[in-house]
This record gives sequence, structure tokens and C-alpha cells, in this order.
Amino acid sequence: CHDSALDYNETKKIFEKVGEATETALTVLVEKMNVFNTNKSQLSPHELAMASNTVIRQKYRKDFTLEFSRDRKSMSTYVTPTAQGASGGQNPKMFVKGAPESVIERCTHVRCGTEKVPMTANLKQEILKLVHLYGTGGDTLRCLALGTIDNPPQRTDMDLEHATKFITYETNITFVGVVGMLDPPREQVHEAITRCRAAGIRVIMITGDNKNTAEAICRRIGLFTDTEDTRGKAFSGREFDDLSLEEQSEACRHAKMFARVDPAHKSKIVEYLQAHGEITAMTGDGVNDAPALKKAEIGIAMGSGTAVAKSASEMVLADDNFSSIVSAVEEGRAIYNNMKQFIRYLISSNIGEVVCIFLTAALGLPESLIPVQLLWVNLVTDGLPATALGFNPPDLDIMDRPPRNPK
Repeated sequence: CHDSALDYNETKKIFEKVGEATETALTVLVEKMNVFNTNKSQLSPHELAMASNTVIRQKYRKDFTLEFSRDRKSMSTYVTPTAQGASGGQNPKMFVKGAPESVIERCTHVRCGTEKVPMTANLKQEILKLVHLYGTGGDTLRCLALGTIDNPPQRTDMDLEHATKFITYETNITFVGVVGMLDPPREQVHEAITRCRAAGIRVIMITGDNKNTAEAICRRIGLFTDTEDTRGKAFSGREFDDLSLEEQSEACRHAKMFARVDPAHKSKIVEYLQAHGEITAMTGDGVNDAPALKKAEIGIAMGSGTAVAKSASEMVLADDNFSSIVSAVEEGRAIYNNMKQFIRYLISSNIGEVVCIFLTAALGLPESLIPVQLLWVNLVTDGLPATALGFNPPDLDIMDRPPRNPK
């Protein structure tokens, strides 16, 4: 269901991902499972990287891909068995992966070993309970449901030009399993959010993850406390759409998290926040994030993101680290403070010279300071000390002050 791969780096002597991290994790899982018991004892590191995946790709020829779309929250590939994989029949198959709640809803059967049994309400409930446990447990796993369609429509009967029709082809799915991937937040994030809160900066997490998983992550990074009630503070994209315009606007005043959102939701959230007089900074890395990045006062793209996202942003995070944004805020406040000190010093030191010249001219007295003396005073006694003020380190309490009024 993807084109990612593993490669062996001769220089670093390590295996590296090629493509999306999530999809490469599935590639690693295939190598660990080695379902066809491929003999890897005599393989070189380059061959070892993709040994099990190569066997599977030799058994099936990928004809085309039904790309992921946010409405159905899944994607699939249409494959035909090759001569090596013909033992399972010559009929084409479709392999599906996507959000568990979306894929499981369209499953009619479950694969149990080599058998295929009907999906019952009790089975579906047990599977969803396990998904919820994965997503909210101590490890907070991101879950992905996998399934197959043993009798897909013929290729000639499928309209591949209109993505809205893809969901009609991904039906009668046989549930194969759920994969949980550990993607822990960086250690610095909790401290960075605490510093943001002290500085009067409100952090809102907007994610495509499942709502339960997103809430668990928010508790781990400090957006929610362990016992905090999230009602009115956490919304899924669907729940947000069900609100009236006034309720949506009010929700944006208090919300700390939005889950399972579409790109349109991000732009709408930015608009509501701006309508409330907020200065917004939006982070993103994909093509779909570009409208929201452009609309926000400060668009922040990830260094690993797409060129479209970077071009729509005012700032690019080279290290993809949220704490770098907090450091940038601190540096910006320090520069602003130093500018104020610089200007205050120059104004206060020059007032005496201005008054002196003005009074001598008004009273008809001889010049008290000749031009060369004025120039010497400005260059030596004003310029150098004022320049030194511009290099003052940040005040210790600079991140404990509220943001200044932009007006």
C-alpha cells in the first residue's frame, strides 16, 4: 500500500528510511514478521533491508493506487497476482489501510488465521475497544487498520478520475489487523508549552489523529492535566462542523485541541481567532496546510515539509522542533526590549544638546558647541554605549510577561 523503502547507508553503517516515516514503519514491520520465511542468512546488508518486502512485491503486481482522501480516511492499492503468487488464484485484490474507525466501519468479514469469518457487532466492538486502548494507553500508539478486498470491481468498471467515488470501491473489506506505531512527543515540548503559557501564548493542537489519541498526547505534553475535563476544549472535525457559526466562534475561544480535521478546518480556525483579535501563528508541512499558513499572521513550515508549505510561510523550522518557536519568541522579545533601551538612551542623551543649542540661538548667545564638538559627542559618548545596549542578553523574566499590545 505504499512506495516507501529501507536502504543501507554504507558510510554510517545504518539502515535509513526512504519516503514517509509512517509507511517506512510498515516496511520494517514486514521485515520483522517475514511471513514467507525468507532465508536471510546469506544476504548482504543492501539485500537484507528489503528482503521480505521484495518477496511480496514479486508475488503481486501493483496496477494502480486509490490515493488517500480525508473524507474516507483511507487509501488502497489494486494488485494482480503474478506467476509466483498465483497459488492464491489469479483474481485481483485490493489492499486497504486507513483510520481504524473508518476502515472497520466498512468491514464485512474478519481474517482469523487462514479463515474468513463474518464481522459481527461484538467483534467490531472488541476491535474498536482495542484501538481505543492502544490510542490512550501509556505508550499512546497511532493506530492504522489494514484490510483486503478479495473480490474488487473490475478495473474497467472503476472511475479513477473522481476521488469521491473511491469509497464505493472500498467496500466488503475483510479486516486483517490493526498496527500501532509509537510516535512519542519530544522531551522539550512539555517545557516549551509551559513557557508559552507563562508568556501569555495560547497553544492549540490541530491534528489529523483520532480524538482519543490526540487527547492522550495533549495530556502527555501538558496541554491538558491528567484529570482535566476536556468537554468544550477538545473537538473532532465532525463535532466542530455540527456546531452553529456562533458556537464555532465561541469554541475557538476556549479550545485547546482539534482532532481529525481537514485543511478547511485549519483556515476556518485561523479566521475565527483573528476575528477575536488574536495574533495567530500556524505550523504545517503539507501542501494542504498552505492556505492556513498563508492566512495566519505568521506561517511556520517544517524544514522537512513540502516546498509549497515553505513558500507560503514566513518562517521555516530547520529542526522541526516546537521548542525552537519558543526560543524565537524569546529572541524577538529581547530584540524589541533592546531597541527600546537603545532609543530611550539616544533621546535622553540628545535632549541636553538640543536644549543647549536652542537656548543659545533663542537668546542670541555665542555658540556653546561647535559642529565638530557635536559630532564628537554623538559618535563617542552616544553611539558606542547605545550600540552596546543593543547586545544586552534577554531579561530573566522576559518569558513571564504578557505579549505587548500590537496596536
